[in-house]
Amino acid sequence: MSQLANAGAAATAPDDKILCQIDNVRVHSIQSHIKKNHPDWTIERYQAEFPGEPLFSQTALDVIERQKKEKELAAAAAPQANMAVSAGLGPAKMSFKNAMFHELFELGNAAAAMSSKGAPIPVKVLEGHDAQSLDYLPELDKSYVFNIDLLKKVIIGMELNMPTYLWGFHGTGKTTILQQAAARTRRPFIRVQHTINMQESDVLGQWTVRAKEVEVEELDNDGKKVVVKKQQSVTEYQLGPLPLAMINGWVYCADEYDFAMPSVTAVYQPVLEGQSLLIKDAPPHFRKITPHPNFRFVATGNTNGVGDETGLYQGTLVQNAANYSRFAITEEVEYMEAKIETAILQSKTGIDSASAGKIVKMANEVRKMFRDGKITMTVSPRELIRCASLGIAYGGNWSLGMELAFANRLSRVDKKVVQEYMQRVFGGAAA
Repeated sequence: MSQLANAGAAATAPDDKILCQIDNVRVHSIQSHIKKNHPDWTIERYQAEFPGEPLFSQTALDVIERQKKEKELAAAAAPQANMAVSAGLGPAKMSFKNAMFHELFELGNAAAAMSSKGAPIPVKVLEGHDAQSLDYLPELDKSYVFNIDLLKKVIIGMELNMPTYLWGFHGTGKTTILQQAAARTRRPFIRVQHTINMQESDVLGQWTVRAKEVEVEELDNDGKKVVVKKQQSVTEYQLGPLPLAMINGWVYCADEYDFAMPSVTAVYQPVLEGQSLLIKDAPPHFRKITPHPNFRFVATGNTNGVGDETGLYQGTLVQNAANYSRFAITEEVEYMEAKIETAILQSKTGIDSASAGKIVKMANEVRKMFRDGKITMTVSPRELIRCASLGIAYGGNWSLGMELAFANRLSRVDKKVVQEYMQRVFGGAAA
């Protein structure tokens, strides 16, 4: 058959192969064909002797393009994939040193800061963080005053890898004590707010599409390969905060846990049991996430999962008892003792001891009235800090500070009751 006839047959062939001009064999890739069957030829010689002849069939070009895209996707996923493969060890091999509990948290020689036998308590402090983990280290608050009994329970949870749930009234310092415990022990900390609109993908991760500049090899008009840069849409799986914390060995704080739907918090159940996390929609290298040895799970809420008994926390939901049973430590966080709350006001605002004591006395009166059903709202330490700051700004007018920070949000009936107590405690407009 003549070369022209062969060319015509190739042109109409359903497999779209091209004709090799050396031996009239129909192939998809001239380069592969001459390498295998004509070792004395090179692709440069072929192009010189048969200028303008194609080197690849359309099928071959499609395969090459598809392989390039697969390599680009694999390269984009490689950093996270490597993290996932080593999830049991984590991307950084963090070490730890021992510190004494009472020294680390600057508690002095208080008996409560020692063991039951009066001995110092050793606590692990992490070292050797990678750059990403350093970004999640919580800021250390040197003025924070610890509730030693509550702090011990938090540290036991972290030391023994026991999921810990703290619940109670707003402003009692549930999240703050977890953050400050992590800051002192150098544990990276990621805080995730829970809402009724939260979905599994907000916790686990999801597929995303983004534009990325990639280098692509193309054939120019002369059939030569050239590298050009193009914008290309790349589909990637973006890990959510939970698997990131598990892989890197961070503390995962599920904040406002009782605001989320029970169907969403159910994804935490294997993690609370210390098991691996299975992400069914993830690519293979992200499908199974094994927790890093340093990974810890903590959570906070305004209720203990059985619903709001006070009427203060609209939006909280009755939770699944089986889910809550997986927390090894559950603790109700109450308002602090008067002397501790007074010390906090002084450290946070610089207010004098006597005036701080009056504000705390007023707060405890409000809390007692709330417990007795005389008013419908209680007051938190954060509102007392604002009261003190505002009172200082108004020249020691603690009544005005309390009104601006707290009382003006009450019903008219409740406000009148609180104002009467303010008159008794503060004795007038200014103390």
